[in-house]
Amino acid sequence: MFNFDENRVRTEHTNGVNLIPEVEKIVDKICEEGYKNIFLFGIGGTLLYAGQIMHTIKQMGCTLPIYLENAQDFMYEGNANFTKDSVVVIASLSGHTVEVEAAVDKAHEIGARVIGYVEKLNTPLADKVDYLVNTFGGEYYWWYSVALRFMKNAGQFDKYDQFMTELKNMPENVVNVYKKADAQMEAYAKQYCDEPITYLVGSGNLEDWAVCYGMCIMEEMQWMRTRPISAANFFHGTLEVIERDIPVILIKGEDKTRPEMERVEKFVNRVSRKVTVFDTKEFELKGISDEFRGMLSPIVMRSAFMRLNVHLEECRKHPIDIRRYYKALDY
Repeated sequence: MFNFDENRVRTEHTNGVNLIPEVEKIVDKICEEGYKNIFLFGIGGTLLYAGQIMHTIKQMGCTLPIYLENAQDFMYEGNANFTKDSVVVIASLSGHTVEVEAAVDKAHEIGARVIGYVEKLNTPLADKVDYLVNTFGGEYYWWYSVALRFMKNAGQFDKYDQFMTELKNMPENVVNVYKKADAQMEAYAKQYCDEPITYLVGSGNLEDWAVCYGMCIMEEMQWMRTRPISAANFFHGTLEVIERDIPVILIKGEDKTRPEMERVEKFVNRVSRKVTVFDTKEFELKGISDEFRGMLSPIVMRSAFMRLNVHLEECRKHPIDIRRYYKALDY
């Protein structure tokens, strides 16, 4: 399979599973000490990853006071619910995200505690957080383990232990998702890599993945123009600009919002001849109970789309690590 490092993929997701006991200790300590509320800080991709877990726990009936904040907005808008008894959760692959660094500094000025997943040590964010978890490839598992442990400790997720036991099966499942998705992703890239604009539609805990892929991969890394939109909002504007030759990507998961996607799918297939459906139901997840599949749709879909990265890069002859402006200019 073209440009596929199976061992690396398996290792990344194993790293994610292996960070869970460390996260549990941190969250348990915070719960013992007490806290008022929890703030998930991020920007760009990290905010959108956190947004996926927010949708997931909302559908699980979570009533904990958890807020999702764009780190840059927090610096200007603040949040009246934020106090010295708040807990901040952040993630950063580079360890150097200036907006998040500033938000962490502001949180510390107020007196809040900060826990963070940072992939690179000896970086500003690795040094700033009060509780650090460090590995690579485990960001999804970070958000899942933090949020679900808080829920478990609050008596809001009785099946926590079962879920975490089954989660150990995901590294091997993810490898198989990469393999199964490859042919469809290659075909998509070859057919649509040079389209002038692409619409991406997602719902529920994949709504933010649609935005993340359009913004962080297709726009930032491939310089492709995109328009991500939620299935819920699709019929309030976007439907009017879908035409026969407009490509639409439908990102279907298995959470409670799947009917929203089916409604969009029915409509766009009446109008466009360039509709592509990517559906987590197409992938076998050995050792995962049906009741947990919807919760894990973000990990499954992200894994499938990693193969689209590879094929877009090849078809467009555009290495994904090239940037014109992002972190290349002062702004």
